[in-house]
Amino acid sequence: MKKSILIIGAGGVAHVVAHKCAQNNAVLGDIHIASRTFAKCQAIVESVFTKGNMQQPGLLKAHALNALDIEATAALIRQTGAQIVIQAGSSFLNMAVLSACIATGAAYIDTAIHEDPSKICEAPPWYANYEWKRRAECENAGVTAVLGCGFDPGVVNAYAKVAADELFSRIDSIDIIDTNAGSHGRYFATNFDPEINFREFTGTVWSWQNRQWTAGKMFETRQDWDLPVVGQQSTYLTGHDELHSLSALLDVPTIRFWMGFSDHYMSFLNRLFLQIRGRSG
Repeated sequence: MKKSILIIGAGGVAHVVAHKCAQNNAVLGDIHIASRTFAKCQAIVESVFTKGNMQQPGLLKAHALNALDIEATAALIRQTGAQIVIQAGSSFLNMAVLSACIATGAAYIDTAIHEDPSKICEAPPWYANYEWKRRAECENAGVTAVLGCGFDPGVVNAYAKVAADELFSRIDSIDIIDTNAGSHGRYFATNFDPEINFREFTGTVWSWQNRQWTAGKMFETRQDWDLPVVGQQSTYLTGHDELHSLSALLDVPTIRFWMGFSDHYMSFLNRLFLQIRGRSG
């Protein structure tokens, strides 16, 4: 059977995914990239060829697609013969893309938890609100769905599992620290997709403490760390995807996620929120 993979999305994550898939196209086969804006997909294709990242000669093709249209996505999966679909677009697309995979039998991979545009920081555990409800559908269709296959969530989950299975006889707490010391020279930029990032700031902060979900406010709890490589970093207790899977899969009483923000970032963010409140009030 001819191998084929479909990447949905044309942002920063999809760009990296496309390059990595191209570097392994001897295993993955044909590579298709689809998003609302064809030009963005084509730019990724050109980037891969310009950098010589195709492991071997093969097909790398761009497509225009509204991934919220389940029938259109299913049709593209059939057209391309994709056995694997990597959902690297907005988290708002997850359930629509998963539905298309269930309809066609393609395996599904995403990098972040599904979000409903009308709801912010829903009741935990987040995966139980959407993804886990569809286990039976996936099983009946013979579809494998791999959730949160990025770094956090993703690699972080693997680290935690290895620690639990191979390194410790008992784990009392896990603290996940998401921070870096990089600079791209811009005055202000969010850590990832601005809409998703800001949604985390405006809702309830859920953390897993003493075997129960604990609610808090964003920027309420600060922790400073002296870390290898990146040095002194300020972080804030934040809700995040992997808390909602690790708390269910590992017997660990307390699991917390900390996200790093510089003083400049915090100052700018506070001014921005004040302006927004002023205009809406």
